[in-house]
Amino acid sequence: MIYRNSVESIVLTLLLTLGGACVFAQPETDVYLATLEHKKDGFEVSTPENISRNPGYDNQPYFLNEDALLYSRTRNGQTDIAKYSLSKAEITWISDTPGGSEYSPVKIPAQEAVSSIRLDTTGLQRLYSYPLDGGANTLLIADLKIGYHLWYTPEVLVCTVLIDNRMDLVVVNLKDGSRYTYQKNVGRSLERIPDSDRISYTALEEGKLMVKSMNPISGATETIAELPKGVQDICWLDPVQIICGVGAALHVFKVKEKGPWKPFYSLQNSKSSISRIAYDIPSNNLALVVEVLE
Repeated sequence: MIYRNSVESIVLTLLLTLGGACVFAQPETDVYLATLEHKKDGFEVSTPENISRNPGYDNQPYFLNEDALLYSRTRNGQTDIAKYSLSKAEITWISDTPGGSEYSPVKIPAQEAVSSIRLDTTGLQRLYSYPLDGGANTLLIADLKIGYHLWYTPEVLVCTVLIDNRMDLVVVNLKDGSRYTYQKNVGRSLERIPDSDRISYTALEEGKLMVKSMNPISGATETIAELPKGVQDICWLDPVQIICGVGAALHVFKVKEKGPWKPFYSLQNSKSSISRIAYDIPSNNLALVVEVLE
């Protein structure tokens, strides 16, 4: 599948801008599950277990709760939203869309539903709502080509919108219909900062991908850190610690110390690459997207 018109199109833009190599094919990725616990002298990470074990693109994990992990899972040549039960080690399906693929599932606040980007076989890309009980899906926003998103409140959506060959950070108020573009040339990582009124996002500035924070209501922004070269995804462990995957290793950035990024765990297979990460604070469960490079 070609990335240029998909939700991953920002990868191409960033790689070109940063001077990296481009690969025009979806990677063979799997979702791994581990635990990450805070210790006095650092972190303890259990041996990750491959919970997808599925050929193709299995990616974009999101913890629905302590016992349920959502992710995009390849099925019949496309991707649907899968829900993995940690206690039962079983998969159920949230979506079944023969005419399209779902990406980036996120829980909608105050609803028993998730939102997801749907890329139709016609090339149409829009944001839909999918009931957790498997009912009919509903179109949420018809006129924005959203790449990635998160919910700030039940009415306020923070998203990256594809414009030509870039993505812009846009805050959409579904109640009053307002839309504000706060920054151009942003990356794909959108995260809630724990115990905070802010979200984090990444932005390409002077050839570097920076982690920034923003209050979606006031629009106030701050720069937090520069990402290691080639890294696009982060995850917050708590209000003051961020982790990311650098090759086969996990690195941590301590916000109060202003860095630097430091490695604290490596996969046994050094020829693997960690991209997206999800962490459930109450349970210490950690989900990793891993691509085996050889």
